[in-house]
This record gives sequence, structure tokens and C-alpha cells, in this order.
Amino acid sequence: LLRWFKEDFFEWVDKPKCEKCGNAETRLKRTDQGEALRAEEREGEASRAEVYECSTCRAETRFPRYNSAIKLLDTRRGRCGEWANAFTLCCRAMGYRARWVLDWTDHVWTEVYSERQKRWLHCDPCENVCDKPLLYEQGWGKQLSYVIAFSVEGVVDVTKRYTKDMKPLYRRRGEVYEPWLKSRCDALTRELRMQIPANEVKELEAQDAMESLELDKPAVDIGESLPGRQTGSFSWRAARGELG
Repeated sequence: LLRWFKEDFFEWVDKPKCEKCGNAETRLKRTDQGEALRAEEREGEASRAEVYECSTCRAETRFPRYNSAIKLLDTRRGRCGEWANAFTLCCRAMGYRARWVLDWTDHVWTEVYSERQKRWLHCDPCENVCDKPLLYEQGWGKQLSYVIAFSVEGVVDVTKRYTKDMKPLYRRRGEVYEPWLKSRCDALTRELRMQIPANEVKELEAQDAMESLELDKPAVDIGESLPGRQTGSFSWRAARGELG
């Protein structure tokens, strides 16, 4: 599914080609938000629309940053946010339990629950990578802080899965107190599970306990050489400091 999504279904966009003449050389002219968004863009839950100007004909091309996963099944393009939204929906449509994972240092991906292994697997559709959670820290060179997983079943702080050592991260996690974050995630999880049958909630709670034990163990570094970020132009990746 990861390979199909990356190679056949979705398209990465650094900047869009000119819609009028097809020229690939466009530059960001402005970003529209709020009332400046068009009706279709608002319907697709776009947070903003990047407006690019063609270097040849000076025509403007809009690149709405859609959040609606259903809309993204039509447009089939974007950056990591769009990729994660659409891929998570595809996973759920295939019958997998999936959750959307937000990295506070500006990346998004998916986790899929493996019924065979009884654990959550890291899946990054942008990179076509499965079960390599140290990719961002060891490969891209990211200095992580908060990594939170969201699903219809709950909200979980899964940061420990993505680092070899939490101590440096705690120094970067100053936005809220740790006990408050834990209690807030737990409260949101209880709220989401109010609509789930009691017997299923018990199963989920048992899985929560297993995941908690897993996260309390140090992440396993198998000595694999993990690459820097592969998706996106070199200049874009370099500007983000994700070359590794």
C-alpha cells in the first residue's frame, strides 16, 4: 500500500507548474487565508492557498493546502500534510486501524496497528518507509520534541517510539507540563471512547497497557544506516535541515 501510494497514486509538490502555459518556473507571490480563500478551497478545509506567479507569462496559479482527506483523493497531490491525511484515510478504507501522527517540528505521518505483531507500526508514505521510527532523529537529523498520535480511538504521546534518548527531548518540551499533557491525552481518549462498546474499550485499554510498556523501553537501534529526507527538492530539504 505504501509503495502504490507513493509511486502510482499521490504526487509531491514543491511548487506547482503554471496552469496557463505549463512552465515549471514559478515563484511564491503571496499566501491567501481566511476570507481570501475561494469557496471550493474552504469546502476542502484548506488552511491557506499558496499563490504562485509564472516567470514567463506572469499568470497566477493557486496551490490550496487542503486538509480534507476526501478532497485529497481527488487532487492527489501535496506535501507531507496532504500525504499523511490521504494515506491514513486509505489505510482505514482498507480495514486497517490507523492513526495520524503529528511531529511538532513540522512533519506528519501514519501509524498502522499490526494485528499479527500486536503493536503500532510507523508508516511514512512520503518516504515509502515502514517500521523505521528512528528515521527522523538518526537519518534526517531532526531534533524532536512532541510526537502525538491521533485516531478515532484516542490520543497518545508516542514520542518515545521515535528517539533513542528522551533526556535531551525533555529539555525541548517546555510548552506544557508533562503531567498535564498525559492527563489531557487520557481525557481526550476517554471522551472519544464513549461511543465505543464497553467490550471493545476493554480490549483497547489492554492494548494501551502493552503500548505503554513498549514505549517505556529504549528504542531499538539495529545499526541500520538511515538516510536523510528523500522527498522534495534538494534546496527545500536543505532549508529544513533534513538532509541528514
